[in-house]
Amino acid sequence: MGQTDPVFVLAWVTVRTEACTPMGEGGRVLFVEHPERGWEIPGGHVEPGESPDEAMLRELLEETGLKGEVRMWNKTYYPKGWVAHVVVDSTEDEEWCVDDTKVAKVRWWDSVPPLVEWTHDEFMDLSQWCTAHLN
Repeated sequence: MGQTDPVFVLAWVTVRTEACTPMGEGGRVLFVEHPERGWEIPGGHVEPGESPDEAMLRELLEETGLKGEVRMWNKTYYPKGWVAHVVVDSTEDEEWCVDDTKVAKVRWWDSVPPLVEWTHDEFMDLSQWCTAHLN
């Protein structure tokens, strides 16, 4: 990886057929519940030899069981990480579990969920970024 490549990647996941509407205004975003860190967006470290897109789609599948498509990247919000806007096909479930010890639950939220380590402002900023660049 080059020096401008991310150390970690995160996914702002929305449903392909829904407009990227801000949270709190009807938009839904996929969160995973980490047993210690609480609710957060899916993501993880980029492994050696992986592109950011490959890492993002791998982490999404591992943490949510879903396959998605990277639409665009926010490469400036976090100093060492990139946030992708990822779209997935609609799911029938609002909440489910996966076979990953680092994920207690997966759930769609239309507002910022209860947080342990993340901040409300981070998720509202990312919601506004997604909306501003896609609509």
